[in-house]
Amino acid sequence: MPVSTPTKKPGDEADARNVMGKLKHKAPLPVIILIIAFLCPTELSLYIAGLRFPPHRVAAIILFPMAIMALLSQRGLKLRGFDFAFIVFNIWTVAMYMRHMGEQEGLVYGGSLALEGLGPYLVARVWIRTQDQMRGALNAMAIAIAFAALVALPETLFGQIFTHEILRAITGYVHPIGIETRMGLTRAYGTFDHPIHYGTFCAALLALFWYAEDKTANKLKRAALLCSATVLGLSSAPLLCLGLQIGMLIWEKTTRRLKGRGVLTWVVVAGLYIGAAAFSTRGPIAVIATGMTLDPWTGFYRLMTWEFGLDNVWANPIFGIGLAEWDRPAWMVSSTVDAFWLVILMRTGVPALIFIVIAIGLLARGVVKRGLTQKDANARRLARGWNMSLIALCLIATTVHLWNVPYAFFFFFLGMAGWLADPVRAKAKAKVAKPIDPRSVPARRPYVPAIQPTPGFPGAHVPGGLPA
Repeated sequence: MPVSTPTKKPGDEADARNVMGKLKHKAPLPVIILIIAFLCPTELSLYIAGLRFPPHRVAAIILFPMAIMALLSQRGLKLRGFDFAFIVFNIWTVAMYMRHMGEQEGLVYGGSLALEGLGPYLVARVWIRTQDQMRGALNAMAIAIAFAALVALPETLFGQIFTHEILRAITGYVHPIGIETRMGLTRAYGTFDHPIHYGTFCAALLALFWYAEDKTANKLKRAALLCSATVLGLSSAPLLCLGLQIGMLIWEKTTRRLKGRGVLTWVVVAGLYIGAAAFSTRGPIAVIATGMTLDPWTGFYRLMTWEFGLDNVWANPIFGIGLAEWDRPAWMVSSTVDAFWLVILMRTGVPALIFIVIAIGLLARGVVKRGLTQKDANARRLARGWNMSLIALCLIATTVHLWNVPYAFFFFFLGMAGWLADPVRAKAKAKVAKPIDPRSVPARRPYVPAIQPTPGFPGAHVPGGLPA
């Protein structure tokens, strides 16, 4: 009896390719572990010998030696200039805190910072080495952001910080929280230490997510997820981070066919800066600090923090002041410094900022030089998106201090670009000699000496072998 074979529909092969593509884009297990640790609240910290280990630090402690072993054993992966610059930055950081706090306390505090920075960086650097692994990491990040938004949504709507209050009752650890409202809504903490941390985590990778998707519908879905999640934190800096990336995406799209658009971009930026300086009495930086915030007083206070904070930097330019109290007017009650770059300058000196700027600069240069010139168009788009997210993160770091999870997440983000700046070299295939067809070989001709013997001389022979 004949067996009928099922007929294939035209869309079956395309659907199968889509399914296989989704299955192929899986994040490496260490990357998944680290992203889950980013979401764990600080109340779940471990206490060992009087020291507190937050979940993301525990993950870094576990994964750091594994990353070192993988770095030493993985073929095609070598430390580059930007890797060494990051290492030098962390060594300097530890040394400065040991100088200010003493060897033991400084080693604990500075070592914790080095572990939270270098650990996540190496996790991404070692285990995200291909485009598929990068896309898998982004898929895991999208799930993490969706989960964080689901936790934060009830806090914004009902005006209660549920996560930290419930965990405080269970663990007994009291994390300082405060209910703040803006525009009639409560600023959500979610599982993070502060609403700004939650918003930064959700907003940082918008451009990278946008270029990671091929279809416009998927791009819009990811963008809607990130934007709606970020809004729940009601923080100016993360919203500014979104705005910067959206602006860069629009600018890249509209100038794509223009020649010399890089020069044009710098001309526009310079023109905006000069215009703000000419028509405003406060100056361009003050306009951005006070005008692009949901709370103008917060912007003004951050501007004053920069002004008086730099005075402390110039007074201690090489070694910084460590964790000592910084000089400021009496009306500035809070000692908090909401500026990542300024904190580095104040605590560990100008050399520390130079080291990290060199590291980021070398990494970004590698992404531009090698990532944007790859033959694969998808890899070029990912490199472009990463650069846009980097610019936005570096800019908002002037008004946000990255500590705990955001600090580790920032270095994890930097490590994600390692495969773009230092791509895996494809092995050259040895050429295999093709078999020779005997029929293609020309027939051999009989050998004829170039100089023929002359007849009549002794021993000479004439054709036929007869003596002369």
